[in-house]
Amino acid sequence: MNESCAVTPLPLFKGERRTYCGILQPFADHAHNHYVFGIVREGERKLVLNGELLRIKKGDILVFNPGDSHGCTQVGESPFAYDSFTVATETLDDERFCFPSNTDDLPREQLEEVFSLLDRHREEEALEAFVAFEQTLATKPDANPPNPKHEEAAVRLYAHMLGHLAKRIYVEAFAEKEGISAYALIRAYRRMFSLTPVQHQLALRVDAACELLANGAHASDAAAELGFSDQAHLTREFKKRIGCTPGSYAAMRKTSEGRK
Repeated sequence: MNESCAVTPLPLFKGERRTYCGILQPFADHAHNHYVFGIVREGERKLVLNGELLRIKKGDILVFNPGDSHGCTQVGESPFAYDSFTVATETLDDERFCFPSNTDDLPREQLEEVFSLLDRHREEEALEAFVAFEQTLATKPDANPPNPKHEEAAVRLYAHMLGHLAKRIYVEAFAEKEGISAYALIRAYRRMFSLTPVQHQLALRVDAACELLANGAHASDAAAELGFSDQAHLTREFKKRIGCTPGSYAAMRKTSEGRK
């Protein structure tokens, strides 16, 4: 396997995607002025993090805060490979994360979702997935408390969504108007509502579809009115949340009304 390093910019993260393959060289002790989040794809290494000796292997999550001193050396002959991305310090409000224990599958699954979205060049969705991932990480005791400005912006975004349910949410543009980062807005929103803005909008649209279907609307008309790309899109999202198709739901409501 040849040594390679690929770097691409991530504007919303104010960082970069960094992918390393076939690495045998040691990395000298160093620190960054940004965050690094990654996952080991191949190989095993001894990692010294802020003076503590750790061992990292395939499947392990790596998290480095700004200023964390770290370096690593090869263990065995298998080349080292890992996927990572960086995030600017100001994007995360200087949050301080503990290094993952790597005993829980949930953070790994959520981080893989971030990488999958980045691979498909869906950075806004990747940022939402990243918020879900980082909230599974343990934070250090001096972590910053919730920011009232961010929470107020989240409430205004919710009100905006309710008034414009059929329109796509442009979180980055809304955040810019509020004078905060897209990450800060998504994170505050998820803290308050336990869902990201996109997830919440879909849930609200499905609830609205229930009401339209109960009042006799056809599924295709409900899909068009509520901003779904087509009836199939409505059907997928409806079944995920209600457990049946829009047509079945409408039929059950009609039958129920007929019995009254």
